Amino acid sequence: LILVHQIELSCSTSPCINLDLVVAVDTSSSCSQTQFDRLLSEVKALVSKFPIGPTKTRLALIGMSQTAQVLANFDDLTSLSDFNSAVDRLTMSSERAEISKGIKLARESVLNKARAAPTPRLLALVKDRQCAERITGSSDAELASIKSEVAVLKLTGNAVHAIGIGGLWNSHELKAIFGTNYLLFKNTNKAMESAKSLNNKVCPKPACKSSGRTVKRETCFGKSQHVLTVNDSAFTSSGMEVCRQQIARSFQSCAEKHSCYKMERSIGSCQADGNSEIVETLQFLDRKKQSCVTYEEKHKVNCFRASECKDQVADVVIMLDKSGSILSHYSTVVDSAKAIIRSLNIGERNVRIGVLSFNGYLSYSGSKTHVRDLLEMLVNLGDEFDVFEIIRKVDESKTLDKYEFRGTNTGSALKEVKKLFNSKGRRNVFKAVVIITDGGSNDAKVLFQAVSDIKNDNVTLYAVGVGDPDDLDFDELKMITSPESDRNLFIFNKFDQLRHWALNFSARLCMELRPPNPKLCEADVQIKSISPCLSEKMQTTTVNFKYDTVKTCIKHLKNEIKATCVDPIDGSDHLEGESWTNMCHDFRCDSSGNTILPTSVKKCVAADFSCKPIGAAPFRCRNIDGEERENCQCIDKDGEAVLVVDN
Repeated sequence: LILVHQIELSCSTSPCINLDLVVAVDTSSSCSQTQFDRLLSEVKALVSKFPIGPTKTRLALIGMSQTAQVLANFDDLTSLSDFNSAVDRLTMSSERAEISKGIKLARESVLNKARAAPTPRLLALVKDRQCAERITGSSDAELASIKSEVAVLKLTGNAVHAIGIGGLWNSHELKAIFGTNYLLFKNTNKAMESAKSLNNKVCPKPACKSSGRTVKRETCFGKSQHVLTVNDSAFTSSGMEVCRQQIARSFQSCAEKHSCYKMERSIGSCQADGNSEIVETLQFLDRKKQSCVTYEEKHKVNCFRASECKDQVADVVIMLDKSGSILSHYSTVVDSAKAIIRSLNIGERNVRIGVLSFNGYLSYSGSKTHVRDLLEMLVNLGDEFDVFEIIRKVDESKTLDKYEFRGTNTGSALKEVKKLFNSKGRRNVFKAVVIITDGGSNDAKVLFQAVSDIKNDNVTLYAVGVGDPDDLDFDELKMITSPESDRNLFIFNKFDQLRHWALNFSARLCMELRPPNPKLCEADVQIKSISPCLSEKMQTTTVNFKYDTVKTCIKHLKNEIKATCVDPIDGSDHLEGESWTNMCHDFRCDSSGNTILPTSVKKCVAADFSCKPIGAAPFRCRNIDGEERENCQCIDKDGEAVLVVDN
């Protein structure tokens, strides 16, 4: 017997099973009547050690060929002799079985009558694998149907096993049933060994030696992370009282981490001598010293000039969301933009400003619907240096009559800003974009790529989300501003908070729009982040400060979009290009988001077991329960290494 399954439970005493078991037999898989008769004998032996009864193990039988038929349902079989009589009614077929039909029939007509949890429900698929002429396996369409039916079956709380009598199933069928998470248990002597592998309930409780509890936290993605809790020699929550390593996986919120990097500028009250004291604070992580350091600079200026910003050199674009949902508050949004503009040292050699409003609308052409971008350039970058004229042009955008029922096409607008910097921006000058919005974008995929592209042009992004928290997409705003989200992202519930924010933000820009402080380059400051996931991809962003060839400190941004992979053993997330080891298996995440499982004679593809060679064969292996096994071997099956444990 070769039993393919996911968890093997061993009991040294007679089984104590409370189980609803459906046996589905492929009646087309034997080459002769003699082999078919042997197949039926093995099916009978497979369940012969189970205690049969309405309150114990309940059995049902399905025959599979080109069609599937229920030979006996749970209520029809009250003893082992009833089951054996039903098996005798199976007849050999010359038509190739469609396994998917058997699975579907079991789900719709048998397992729907099974007992409720916690009683385990199991479908055992049985084939005669001695017949070499019929090992070619199922068609691609049938494999897809098997995979789909198994997925539905598992969603309804049922388990699936595959049993090959005398040989291996075709590996493509195994993958359709189990994915890559399948094992082969070989036993040519006693049918009881396979029956024990079907045990899914309580066996006499053994004495367990506990070696402790460990907690492993995976990398934070967005605001969440996988947490794996491992209890050695603990009893599983499903009631299977066997000594095993229990791995509990949960998804928890990450503790917010703030980068040791900030700039603050405060203005003291006006003193009797007519001056105010300005304190400018710079804090960052000195990677050479591996410590957070803080520098302060103090100086006095005339009270009337305390709010002026000197030495600013930057290209800045302000993006104003003018979608339909923001109409009643758009005037407040404009006023906050004006407050920022007034604080800047605008000039041809200082700060060059650009301001635009953006939204999107639907247009119709026949039966097709098109999303159109609507972007209005209020002030083109570097075209105007008169602050009063800039304010006047921005004020004119408060006209709202033609902007009803508009969407939020942030991504398309940001693509245009990138073009604007490329055509009108200055080289080696700090560039920044300030986005003020009240909701998530309507072009998330476009925005995801646009953010990556503009960051690679060395543009720093600030975002202000204001309004109903249910409408704001925090992960999206965090993706826009990472890896400086803790200081470049601002969230407000009310629009009237924007005015106060604009004044404080303007004070920050007094420092941030200057060339970077050389201390940042001397300390080799670096900030990294990973964005939340979109379409199975994430952004990794790095900010660092480096001297250029003329010893000027420059801020650099680097952004990469990477695919993500999932570890098939514990479900942890990994990024494209990453390699890792879990339970003696080496994994690698490729550029398509596929988890690559290297196969060799020494390391096998099996998520629940590891085959680790110690000297020459026979090898020693260890399962997920921590139990050691002897005589494990790696065999080549259809070009893949498969782990076989010979009990």
